[in-house]
Amino acid sequence: MAGIRLCPKCKKPTLRNATNVSGWLAPNLYECSDIKCGYVGSIYIEVDPNDFKLEENSNSNKKEKE
Repeated sequence: MAGIRLCPKCKKPTLRNATNVSGWLAPNLYECSDIKCGYVGSIYIEVDPNDFKLEENSNSNKKEKE
């Protein structure tokens, strides 16, 4: 099962490949598509899709209580 790649700066699943070149000579670069974040780098956080859905649900429950 493929994991979800999260931006290490804003913790959102908005990463995409920054270059069209594969990581043959250099590591793959990823960029965050969130305009406010602007992260570009080779490091990302990978989480299990089920864990990510659980985290989203718990965050939405907290917002509803406020």
